[in-house]
Formats: sequence, C-alpha cells, structure tokens
Amino acid sequence: RWQRRWFVLYDDGELTYSVDEHPETIPQAIIDMTKVLEVTTADSITSHPHSIAITAPDRVTFVKGTCPEESKWWFNVLVAFPKSKGRHKRNATFPGGQATTILQAQITTHTGDDQ
Repeated sequence: RWQRRWFVLYDDGELTYSVDEHPETIPQAIIDMTKVLEVTTADSITSHPHSIAITAPDRVTFVKGTCPEESKWWFNVLVAFPKSKGRHKRNATFPGGQATTILQAQITTHTGDDQ
C-alpha cells in the first residue's frame, strides 16, 4: 500500500521522510545515501509507474513520484550517490523551489539469513 511521505535530501547525503511537510515533524526514517548500493527504476517490480528502488545494505525502499517529471528529477539526484559515494553532495529541492512529495510503498529488510 502506497502512503504519501515528504522527503528531504540534505547536503551530507541524509535522506529523510516523514508524514508531513513540517520541519518540526520527526522523520519516520533516515536513509544514508552515501551507503546506498543502487538506485534503480522499479516500475516492473512494483507494478506502479514512476517508482524507484533505493537499495541499502539492510533494506530496499520503494518510492514513486506524483508525476513523471518529479520521479525523473528525484531519480537523477538519488542515482548520483551510489556512483560518487557522497563525493558530490547536494541539497535537493524540486525545481521551482516548492516542497515535493514522494509516495513510499514498503521497506524490505534483509538479514544475514537471507544470503
């Protein structure tokens, strides 16, 4: 089940998401993009258009944008981290400077038993 979440990507590679856009809201989760192994499109996995898989060592987080342009923009920003391992850190703001939302589907946790 997809749930609306607000994402913020900080200069140090910390990607947080929370239930609303208010800065004082405690994030539900934090993804260290400098440790992410891979960022890929996930339409064929989720059966939802505009979805992205963020694969970290311990979990896979699936997200999708509210429109194709938003998903493409976020994908282009996020995919740079596994390649650079954080060397090209950036502050992500959706074009136009407006807050952006991404829908979060599920987090799959990997344990040592899975391998």
